[in-house]
Amino acid sequence: MDFEPLKLEHIKLLQPFFEKCSNRLCDCTVGGTFMWRDYFKTKFAIADGVLYLKVLDLEGRTAFAYPIGGDGDAPVNNILDYCSVNSIVPEFCMVAKENLETLKKMMPDAEVYSERSWFDYLYNAEDMKSFAGRKYSGQRNHINKFLRLYENWNYEEITPDNADEVRQFMNLFIEADNGESRTLTEGNLKTVEILENFEVYGLLGGILRVDGKMVGMFIGETVGDTLFIHTEKCLREYEGAYNMLVRETARHFATDGIAFINREEDDGDEGLRTSKLSYHPCELLEKYAVR
Repeated sequence: MDFEPLKLEHIKLLQPFFEKCSNRLCDCTVGGTFMWRDYFKTKFAIADGVLYLKVLDLEGRTAFAYPIGGDGDAPVNNILDYCSVNSIVPEFCMVAKENLETLKKMMPDAEVYSERSWFDYLYNAEDMKSFAGRKYSGQRNHINKFLRLYENWNYEEITPDNADEVRQFMNLFIEADNGESRTLTEGNLKTVEILENFEVYGLLGGILRVDGKMVGMFIGETVGDTLFIHTEKCLREYEGAYNMLVRETARHFATDGIAFINREEDDGDEGLRTSKLSYHPCELLEKYAVR
């Protein structure tokens, strides 16, 4: 296999592979892969209808995503053979729970580990559209306050025509970034890249406005029965804006067979974890590393 650096020009080439994924992990999407390609030094190879992704893990070691496509154990064996020829200790990252047993069988002496901060938050789309029931009383209260305070609001889709306005909105968050979180910084910068190349990425997005002013935005995509939220940003001085953004995003984009919403990881940030748990995920999607 010959690996080459992942570039924007490869989006259309790789997208059909992501459409085959059924594990609902954010890592198996265009946004989840291309937004983080520089952070993880991602390279790719395609052989016999199988997509292979090679990255540097958080410790700076070479690792591989579970191959996408192909049948049986052959794709994993191809990676093991590649590691043997290139004197690389085999390591798989971003491994979905349903693929873990295969790797454990093929690598019986491997170390398996995971971290809570890696898990994706998965929600029932219908719950996010209505926030019905006692457990969502907090979300409804925030939304009702938003509606009382800001009567003249609207939600619209991001298009090539307004993408530059959204990019300027993102600059507010980039300017406020203190650099303490590498992942936050990288996510902000890559969101701007998406907006500058909106048609190339082929993603979707929404804007929340009050009196015509942009107070919130989201960027994501749909794969199978899942809506993936790659970026959510709101001006916190607008009370209830985040709750409103979540609801309106679900109502506008969780349609036509979309049953779930993946709002991705919390990166170990306690405030973000508390917030995402408050929306009552139906499942935390576990991810593993196998070395």
